[in-house]
Amino acid sequence: MTNEENEPDTEDKSELRARLEAAKKRKEEARAKREALESKGEYERRVLAEEQAAKDEEALLDAESQIGASKIATVDTPLGTIIIKRPNPLHFKRFQDKESVKTKDLEQLVRPCVVYPNGSRFDQILEELPATLTRCADRVATLAGVRVREITGK
Repeated sequence: MTNEENEPDTEDKSELRARLEAAKKRKEEARAKREALESKGEYERRVLAEEQAAKDEEALLDAESQIGASKIATVDTPLGTIIIKRPNPLHFKRFQDKESVKTKDLEQLVRPCVVYPNGSRFDQILEELPATLTRCADRVATLAGVRVREITGK
């Protein structure tokens, strides 16, 4: 086939060029709108993150002054900080006496120790980041006196 056979006639060519230019323009407009939305969304995320960080710092200050810095620990998550206090010795002993530990047991150990955030926010964090419960249980155990070597066996 020659080039002339593949090339549309002049009228068809100008129509195709117009369609091509219109498609490019629509694509660029959509891209610009998407970038503007992403920029706005990113800025909103930064504002929300700073607001959450401020709440977390205020809660940490309150917990340190009311409970004592040596009696609390924090678990940082992308959704905010969780503040844990030392467990009740009786509750911790009951937990230790269990032969096998299930998620329910971890919740029974951790929930009474959560100082911040409130219960519904803690539930939201656990819903989105379920492994946070295990991380909190590790902190509770550390506050109860378990050492890293005892946990890891090293």
